[in-house]
Amino acid sequence: MDQNFSSHNQNLHEPIEVDATFSRKFLGHCRPIAFRTQSGREVQISQIGLIHPKYDGLRTVFAFDITDGASDYRICLDSESLNWFLEFEGDHYE
Repeated sequence: MDQNFSSHNQNLHEPIEVDATFSRKFLGHCRPIAFRTQSGREVQISQIGLIHPKYDGLRTVFAFDITDGASDYRICLDSESLNWFLEFEGDHYE
């Protein structure tokens, strides 16, 4: 594995707070617009890429691949607990 990749990309499972809108007009009805980490860092979401469900038995976790223009993230919504967590943070690539 590329040393550069491993030092700038992190797999996490950090609880976060998310500001989101809900609308039938948007695919999946949920659109995260910003999130805050436990350290207080706030990230404004500039673009949403893929939205995909992940299944764990009867539980569904919705993963959102997003960017703030500087870094890429994957944030997840657990449909059972309704908790959000930051799963991945890495360098932004065009």
